[in-house]
Amino acid sequence: MPASMSFHGDASTWVHLHDYGTERLPILAVDGDGYYLSISVFDSQPIADHQAFAEKLAKAAADYLAAVQRYAAALPANTETTQVR
Repeated sequence: MPASMSFHGDASTWVHLHDYGTERLPILAVDGDGYYLSISVFDSQPIADHQAFAEKLAKAAADYLAAVQRYAAALPANTETTQVR
């Protein structure tokens, strides 16, 4: 099922986990003004696929955080926001 979505998170963006314990698979959600994104793997997929996807997602999120931190550290002092277009 191909899909493509782009959004720009801000301080009001909410990232949360729907954790159902051992009853069903979890769902990661991103909520913002005018959108809601659910992230999971189809129930029909083997649990190993769910685990592999979650590991890739966690690595990408950690890499994203590190990149944002590097960028923020390189900004001039007292700079609130810098936009490059």
